[in-house]
Amino acid sequence: MNRSRPQDRLRLGLAAVCALLLGLLAAPQASAVPSARVAGNSVVATFNVTTYTQWGQQVYVTGDRPELGSWDPDKAVPLSSAAYPTWSATVVLPANTPVEYKYIIKGNNAPVVWESGLNRSTVTPPTGTYITHENFRN
Repeated sequence: MNRSRPQDRLRLGLAAVCALLLGLLAAPQASAVPSARVAGNSVVATFNVTTYTQWGQQVYVTGDRPELGSWDPDKAVPLSSAAYPTWSATVVLPANTPVEYKYIIKGNNAPVVWESGLNRSTVTPPTGTYITHENFRN
């Protein structure tokens, strides 16, 4: 027979609540993909980039498409750090369309850090999904 003290049961209950809350906080952020079905002329694009950041910094993707903020860092798509050091976000892009993009880092009241090198470029597929697995270029 289990004769645990009420204090022990209370501690276990609080531990369970804390674990649940921590799980919710660590869950990936909602993606930019609307809950409605993706139109037939669109694809779901997931951007994954690996980079180490400092506390308070956030990684974004921006590019030549309005869905990626049209190169405006203030309109860039924030990536989730749920799988840190891999950051990711999902957006809906037009199908079979050339896209140029770059990753940026913002935060800590510092200037925006653009990744080095030429713009990344791709052509989205005619249907389905597009997924990247890249490293931030310092």
